[in-house]
Amino acid sequence: MRLVIILSVILFTSMSAVVTACEGQCIVGITNAFLSNYSHPIITVLREMANIHPDHRHSSPPDFLIKPILSSYRKDAYTRLEHAIFPSYFHGKCQQKDPRNPNGPHVNPPGCPNPDCPVVCGTPGSLVHFYPRLRYIVYNETRYHLQTLATPGNKVYEEVERNFLKEAGGSGGAGHRRRDLAPAIGGTMLPRIRRQEQALKEKLRMMMRQVSPRLEKACGGTGTGNVRGLQKCSWDSTMKGYILSFP
Repeated sequence: MRLVIILSVILFTSMSAVVTACEGQCIVGITNAFLSNYSHPIITVLREMANIHPDHRHSSPPDFLIKPILSSYRKDAYTRLEHAIFPSYFHGKCQQKDPRNPNGPHVNPPGCPNPDCPVVCGTPGSLVHFYPRLRYIVYNETRYHLQTLATPGNKVYEEVERNFLKEAGGSGGAGHRRRDLAPAIGGTMLPRIRRQEQALKEKLRMMMRQVSPRLEKACGGTGTGNVRGLQKCSWDSTMKGYILSFP
């Protein structure tokens, strides 16, 4: 009899633990859904950036600006975003002290774990209740990731800069012109070519600083740093329904 009671308790405990958190496919699905949603705004921003290339002679945005940033972003985006959402903010169980029995076991507050849990924890109901916070976490991580890649001091930026200088200087590029012209004219052209190269580098830096405000605009903001709203990057109804499809 005692064994039956113990087994019953174990079975009840394991069954009640099934819906305690967003795990496995829930985490993967939600992270990938946000990455998919952001693919269009990101492409829009990078194409706009490419199209403000000085002396632009392309019928479509040049790949040299889009591909290095986009490839690097896609390589790390899943890991970074999953970490930003789940271990960093939404994690753990939702149980709290029972106000009717303070000395008793912790219990799920009303609405927890689903469908609308007013406690920050790792359940779908919590993600839905705090969805404004969730979508800001996703937006901020996406913005920060892209802006980091578009900032001098990393290999991706250096690749873009090299291609930018080559494209802006014609088929040979500014570096080739410096090597070809300077010996022929006794080096008198070298300072001017260097100034031109520095001016191009500064134009690129100014262009790349626009990644963050342009993403904000693509998401429905003003580009001034006010991230309230951003309705084009909300997906409120669709994402809430998808989140609650997980147990």
